[in-house]
Amino acid sequence: MPATLVAMQAPTTVLAEELSNVERAVALYASDMPTGYGLQGPADPNVADWIAQGAARLGREETRRRASYLAGHRKLWLRDMTTPEIDRRHKVRFPSKRRLRIAESVASTSLFWIRVTPAARALPAEIDGPCPKCDDAGKLWVNQVIDDTSGWYEEGYVPCWVCQPEDGAA
Repeated sequence: MPATLVAMQAPTTVLAEELSNVERAVALYASDMPTGYGLQGPADPNVADWIAQGAARLGREETRRRASYLAGHRKLWLRDMTTPEIDRRHKVRFPSKRRLRIAESVASTSLFWIRVTPAARALPAEIDGPCPKCDDAGKLWVNQVIDDTSGWYEEGYVPCWVCQPEDGAA
């Protein structure tokens, strides 16, 4: 029986342009960027190398997954809706608050000199755990006032504004 040869796949190089801002922050967090790093001029070439290094270290899919969870955590944090379980999982992923803050800052600044491709802009924010607003039902019961003078209102289910995509499609 002939032996099956398996060709080694070269690791795919991820360019910084292919990553959204949040994905860049995750890649920088995973890279060899010094934790106390401060930008070295208006366009530091090390940043693009660190972004590529961190994305290669994690892999494209894991970088995107962690970035989605980071965006979801930020969405909840801004509304003061994080739960202890969601915070715990966030801390497991990003144990150093200082390093994450610096990675987010450097990633945001990199947008000035490293453009983002249109395909990289669409990154869904995901919640790592049950939605604290609808408890994963995906919808909320609302009484919506249509006309204050007549007292006319409608009630019914609407997509959850926390865990559902903006267009309401699940």
